[in-house]
Amino acid sequence: MAPPRRLREIGGMRYAADLHLHSRHAEAVSPNMTLENIAATARRKGIDVLGTGDCLQADWLKELEEGLIPAEPGWFALWSDGETAGPFPGTLRFVLSTEVHCAPRGSRELEGIHHLIYFPSFDAVRAFRGQLERLGEDLRGGRPRLQISSWELLQIVLESGADCHFAPAHVLNPYFSTLGSVMRHRRLEEVFGASACHLLAVEMGLTSIPPMCRRISSLDAHALFACSDAHSLENIGRECTLLETEPGYAPMFAALHRGSRDEVVACLKYSIFRARYYRNWCGRCQEHYDGTVCPQGHGPLITGSREWIEKIADRAEPAAVPGTPRFRMYIPLRELLSDFLNVGPASQKVAQLQGQLLRALGHERDILTKISFEEIAAASSDSLAHAIVAQRSIDYRQPAVIAPPAVQADLF
Repeated sequence: MAPPRRLREIGGMRYAADLHLHSRHAEAVSPNMTLENIAATARRKGIDVLGTGDCLQADWLKELEEGLIPAEPGWFALWSDGETAGPFPGTLRFVLSTEVHCAPRGSRELEGIHHLIYFPSFDAVRAFRGQLERLGEDLRGGRPRLQISSWELLQIVLESGADCHFAPAHVLNPYFSTLGSVMRHRRLEEVFGASACHLLAVEMGLTSIPPMCRRISSLDAHALFACSDAHSLENIGRECTLLETEPGYAPMFAALHRGSRDEVVACLKYSIFRARYYRNWCGRCQEHYDGTVCPQGHGPLITGSREWIEKIADRAEPAAVPGTPRFRMYIPLRELLSDFLNVGPASQKVAQLQGQLLRALGHERDILTKISFEEIAAASSDSLAHAIVAQRSIDYRQPAVIAPPAVQADLF
């Protein structure tokens, strides 16, 4: 392999991190989730630092070792970035990460809890894999199902060194979550005991926002962060965390652990009203319903986070916990354009308009969050500019409604 050209240096210190996603080696993940595709999509989305996901899976680990090169300490860059970075050059970095499923022996199929683990080096990943293999764990899956408890896994991470980090994933999702309605835990200490103080932070997931988490006192000591949990390319960056630190693994994770607003600047969140498991859900119908029983006769509904928080919260209102991140909910650009044009998200009309905006204005995060009305209107139409900019001021308690335009002739 020819050596790449010199890596472009990180410019500035504010960056967007999406630290939870998956490769094509994990269950129910698009086969398009290759390293090159993930990188290209992240640039288009405006993400600067990505978790690799699935780094314990042998085939993906081999691809990562071949496709990434060291950058700032503990961060990695795509090998090909020394030659080309495509239409959205920027500076993209990776951090070695995985999600694991803790399901002790005797757990039923839909029981167990997912957690996120981060590593500073490939050597650390290899050493951690060795520990789990010696316990007889099967690491063939992208999200391995470990037959140990969450507490036991946390002890292994802590024994692996201070530079390895552990965070509960999507904390209030009904399924596979520390405080989800399936496992029915109400406090972190029920899962981690006194070791809860060693958690990096708590990932909110698509089904919770900071005001929900701050109604649960056992989360007060923990910072909050947001990630996409992407299983497909288009979902990369649908949630992310904006940080302001020195570049590198140690400064980033120190900031996430502290949770200071000076360093964890904000979280960009997917509109919770569109999240599958916010309201009560029927898996057979694939629909949300109010109440506890499917009106189509399919039995009890899975309890969504909106209802579950009312059962486990020990506060009626969110506490003002210092360092709780600012946040804003957005509808990703493709979904927004789908609503706006009143066509399916995979339609040619959506792809054409999305491409038009990206070519004229840059990456998606800037389009959704800060590019001016005038610039968006000049690249598309006044009506679309209104729809995009309106999201920036919607109260988090209200769902965003993106209305189709009365006249579409001015779009192209």
